[in-house]
Amino acid sequence: MLDEQFYQEHKPLLFSIAYRMTGTITESEDIIHDVLLDFERTNYDKIENTKAYLCKMVTNRSIDYLKSARKQREVYIGPWLPEPLIIHESDPMHAVIVQDNLSYALLSLMEQLSPVERAVFVLREAFGYEYDDIASILEKEEANCRKIISRAKKKLDYKDNVNDLHVNQENLQQLVQSFLRAATTGNVENLLSLLANDSVLYSDGGGKVKAAIVPIKTKERVSQFILGLVRKFGQDAQLEIEIVNVNGQIGILINRNHKPENVICFELENNQITQIFSIRNPEKLTYAISGYQL
Repeated sequence: MLDEQFYQEHKPLLFSIAYRMTGTITESEDIIHDVLLDFERTNYDKIENTKAYLCKMVTNRSIDYLKSARKQREVYIGPWLPEPLIIHESDPMHAVIVQDNLSYALLSLMEQLSPVERAVFVLREAFGYEYDDIASILEKEEANCRKIISRAKKKLDYKDNVNDLHVNQENLQQLVQSFLRAATTGNVENLLSLLANDSVLYSDGGGKVKAAIVPIKTKERVSQFILGLVRKFGQDAQLEIEIVNVNGQIGILINRNHKPENVICFELENNQITQIFSIRNPEKLTYAISGYQL
């Protein structure tokens, strides 16, 4: 039976791979649990590289999950957004997420990729795996893996050293605070100045709570939508707003009576907000109050 030290040693990396692949915390937990149970039943004394073996198992289980989940996501009501990962600096997960350099926006964008494209992209761009290692994990030719990641980058319009994934946290925090101030005070001019002209707001209610079914585009419409919500709910004393760490970046958590109601993430470009992600589906906010704990 695997001891607790083994579990704690490997889980941060395995969870980060599974979460980046699936976009859900619950499914990532299930995948890791199943992989470790299977590992217990194997003669792991004969495995040369335990870490590589476990990463391979988790990656391929994640691919299988994505293949089965694709149809469900295609009929999902409104935009399907990843489950936000709220973490605390004291948690081991914090260091892993900060290092893997994939923003929430890019995580959302990866829904465009096939399961195998996503696996190659995550292993290469998030974790820096060499192509021969990726080929071994996916049991493909190295040249094929290079073609796959080239195709994935074209789909995402992703360019090396161009996408600023490591957003300056101090600048982001100041911008988020300015965003909150402008929104809560109804300052239209200031709010518009923070939004890029082609900014987009995505809202995920999953058909369970009210949310915009289609993305809201242009800074004028985004600002009108936000200010409309503030006018409707701004005086609600039951609402509590908190700045939190979401997927390694500054975000906003809105609680009602100490229960999570909304998590908001941002994507920036040239010090302006280009995308806003509002996650309202209650099933995706299970860990929003306490944060995810390994």
